[in-house]
Amino acid sequence: MPWVDEVIMGGTFDHLHQGHKALLEAAITFGFFVRIGITTESFAKSLRRSDKHVNLMQPIETRKETLREYLISRGCKKFEIIAIEDRYGFALSSPDAEGIVVTEETYPTAVDINKLRTMNKLDQLIILVVPFVYDEKGIIISSRRIRKQLAKIDPPISNDQTQFTENKDEMYWD
Repeated sequence: MPWVDEVIMGGTFDHLHQGHKALLEAAITFGFFVRIGITTESFAKSLRRSDKHVNLMQPIETRKETLREYLISRGCKKFEIIAIEDRYGFALSSPDAEGIVVTEETYPTAVDINKLRTMNKLDQLIILVVPFVYDEKGIIISSRRIRKQLAKIDPPISNDQTQFTENKDEMYWD
């Protein structure tokens, strides 16, 4: 039985993997209603400037649909997925939110959210920290690693091979 009525969380959710699923499972268990902030492509890319393979990030509509399908498959009936353009998204303006699900890496952001919510005269959120998920080699599963692996399997097309198309990005995404 869920602990709170509304739980929030945020992320990019690129190439949905076991780490994301652990967060989502925690959120489904934690709250009756799950509100998820999903980063827009421009915001996500601004956060990952050092990621050489950020161009392999899935479009937001693909990420949203994958999230929606996963939540439904897990029996989650009350959820909302909202595009966010900044680190705090709707967390500072959701009066009904009672809990937040984060990773060890994003825990400091949840602490900041609670400080800012107090300043905005909103209740602090119960913070549920979900540990990282590791692969069989003991390495943290991440979207960055998945994109890196995809780049090795399907390397970018060189300029010589794309002379016949006007939109090189369109060809690259196929």
